[in-house]
Amino acid sequence: MTIRVYVQSEYLSDVQFVEVDDDATLHDLNGAALELLPAGTDVSELSLSIEDDQYDDEEADRPEVTHVRDLKKGHGIRIHLHRCKHVEVYVRFANETVHRKFRPATTVGRVRNWAGRKLGMEPGDIAEHVLQVAGTTEQPDVDVHIGTLARCPQCSLTFDLVPAHRING
Repeated sequence: MTIRVYVQSEYLSDVQFVEVDDDATLHDLNGAALELLPAGTDVSELSLSIEDDQYDDEEADRPEVTHVRDLKKGHGIRIHLHRCKHVEVYVRFANETVHRKFRPATTVGRVRNWAGRKLGMEPGDIAEHVLQVAGTTEQPDVDVHIGTLARCPQCSLTFDLVPAHRING
């Protein structure tokens, strides 16, 4: 059986996908995903991360994942290829700044929820805010990987937590 895997990367302007057999190894998946990158891309420093993986690199209780079938979730498999193993994320709100390192495959939505909790916001208040890339008007969708917004070698990103646009009518 084949599985569709969605791929984001600092080198891709939009989400791409690749189909692999569910018995494929992570090494096989990595190879198939690398083929999506533009010709001439130096892939020697790229690492693969899994969307919203909640485990840190050194955690002893991290489950062993060796095959694509082990990655299946309700919303499909989403991965990220990036030169940075982590992205240092800063979120500014009401004269406060919180920061933490995340993997490149972490979604903007997960960062927003983490920052809101860290800043002491209630879940309903968090839902009424969006992350905006600092110094811009860009408000990435909640399913965008932060790695698509961060460039190597800086491996950092600053957001402002701002009220979401409300449409009355």
